[in-house]
Amino acid sequence: MNNDELSVLADPMFEQYFLISREKLTLLFEAAGIRPDDTVLEVGAGAGTVARNMPPCKSLTVAELDTRLIDTLRRQVPHATVVQGDALRLVKELPYDVLIGNLPNVVTEELVDVLPELTFRTAVLAAGQHTDFDRLRDTFDITEVTTITGSDFAPPQPSVSRIVRLVRRNAGCSGRRMRERNS
Repeated sequence: MNNDELSVLADPMFEQYFLISREKLTLLFEAAGIRPDDTVLEVGAGAGTVARNMPPCKSLTVAELDTRLIDTLRRQVPHATVVQGDALRLVKELPYDVLIGNLPNVVTEELVDVLPELTFRTAVLAAGQHTDFDRLRDTFDITEVTTITGSDFAPPQPSVSRIVRLVRRNAGCSGRRMRERNS
């Protein structure tokens, strides 16, 4: 899919900007530390620009709220399980070791509030400049990976965002193993 096609798909009312920068995608994947035996969940998958470049993993589930993008996701990422639905509900219901999110800022703010109750090893989230992760420092090691803006996206994003990595402090267990132990 080229940038013009992506721009046509994007709905600015949903703050849809699809990450296309190879450099930023590489940084995102390095931060995620995806292993071949990991279960990965991407929320806010959009048109699949992140998912179709995902490193090998045991399974990949991509979730998107916008029904217009579901067929595009199925075509762009045929190896993934595509789920249409609300990210804040799905992160509580689906199993995963690694969480990747590129959600509208208002949804990311709500996601930050529920992260401590979720079981995963690593999360890599696109977040606004003012998203407060400090309240999570007791549970997670938090690292700002890079900033993302403008031409990193199709269509170009008008604001500056950042990619943030959160690693659970007791990361000796993957999310899946922690769930199994708690069952």
